[in-house]
Amino acid sequence: MRVMFVYPGFENIGIEYLSAVLKSHGFDTKLAFDPRLFNDQFIKIKPLNRIFSYEEILLKKIRDFAPELIGFSVVNSDYPWALNLAKKIKSILSTHISFGGIHPSSVPEEVMKQSCVDSVVIGEGELAFLELANSLRGGKIDYAIKNIYFRKENQLIKNPLRPYIDNLDSLPFPDKELYYREIPRYRRGYTIITRRGCINSCSYCHNTVWQKLYPESRKIRLRSVGNVLKELAEAKKKYNFKLLRINDDLFTYDKEWLRDFSKQYRKEINIPLYCFGSPSTIDEEVISYLKDASCYQLCLGVQSVNEQVRREIFHRQEPNEKIIGAIRLCRKNNIRVVADNIVGYPGQTDKDFSEIADFYSNHRAHRICVFWLIYFPGTDIVDIARKKGVLTEEEVRKLAARPAQTANTLYYNKPSDRNIKKFCLFLELYHLLPPALFRWMLGTRFYKMLPAINPAVIAYFYTIFARDRLDIPRRRYYVRYLKYIPEVLLWKAKNKK
Repeated sequence: MRVMFVYPGFENIGIEYLSAVLKSHGFDTKLAFDPRLFNDQFIKIKPLNRIFSYEEILLKKIRDFAPELIGFSVVNSDYPWALNLAKKIKSILSTHISFGGIHPSSVPEEVMKQSCVDSVVIGEGELAFLELANSLRGGKIDYAIKNIYFRKENQLIKNPLRPYIDNLDSLPFPDKELYYREIPRYRRGYTIITRRGCINSCSYCHNTVWQKLYPESRKIRLRSVGNVLKELAEAKKKYNFKLLRINDDLFTYDKEWLRDFSKQYRKEINIPLYCFGSPSTIDEEVISYLKDASCYQLCLGVQSVNEQVRREIFHRQEPNEKIIGAIRLCRKNNIRVVADNIVGYPGQTDKDFSEIADFYSNHRAHRICVFWLIYFPGTDIVDIARKKGVLTEEEVRKLAARPAQTANTLYYNKPSDRNIKKFCLFLELYHLLPPALFRWMLGTRFYKMLPAINPAVIAYFYTIFARDRLDIPRRRYYVRYLKYIPEVLLWKAKNKK
């Protein structure tokens, strides 16, 4: 039986796990990949996106494969794209379409209102999706599969959740060939997860949704060090990758695990890695393990340099001393530090923007990233914004059917936002300007003379010219555009009317 996964723009490890599980049970799987040229979370140029639309090619590939089951993994910002494509697939194929991922898990009943969606997988999907595929292979849908909502005779069937997969080592390694067959040069970098979940409960994060779905379960589950290293050793031998991205939300949690991993990783793999951490988990011991493990860059989730905002709005408890200490330790050990910050939160003032610039002018990260807060349904930040009067009840309801766009793009709707644009542009210039010049522009408020343009312009520039310091997803920009632009042009030439 043929099963196809549909996903846009980037590699998805969750889909790779689903594919690996299905393949181990005899299913034929394939990826329908939409490169979303000039229309992803970093680069949006509408005229070029229309010219290089991949939709017609994608629909032909799906029709030619003729899958009996199609799975969409849907993040909030991709929901309109997924619905549009699912409707068009239904017009050319009679196939079961299932939506899974964070948005369907947050608002399953809303998603099931769409006639193009036959089922919704909620929460952890490996076992549920396998059961769905098995029932379709057997010729009759089992409407009692846990973790799945179905529609039967215009009635919504809401099945309960099964427990988390407790032993992550029991899962097969993710099916990297699913992506590598589509884009062979993706082999140069490898992405992995060593755990699921997070010990934090940040108000804006998808983990709060999972924690509400599984309130009795452990917040975080770790693979064994041996299991992780076995996957990496096999991948190194097979693909000879040159850079590793560890996609865990909080890789710096659990010192004992990190200590054992670092010793063996240096000996057996020893490839530069990029990972994510929280300032509250960083100390000299943790940094020493990261250094031993060839960590070249650490992304720190700071979110706000205002302790009260961090505590009351983002539900993060660490004091500023922990952030300062983490930055200092990274610099001391030659680990590049990227500091993530969120702006546009309820109650933010111009003073808060100045605090960000002042903080980083004194405590130099190698790069600061500024993201505009997006309200994702099911997260605690939505309730906070509603209580503060930032979101109305009607706006909260609309988030389910028309979710906000990606958090990596800045959106502005008010006249005063011209000043915000200027300041965010100033922050994007942070890693390009000499420290003394940055401090002078801040002190004299010269940044107010900057043009009120989208700060993403600087991000585009950085993506193009700072390749040696980029993480795997941004390095893959080059690969994606080089592969798919010629394919689209050739398709248009062959099918020109």
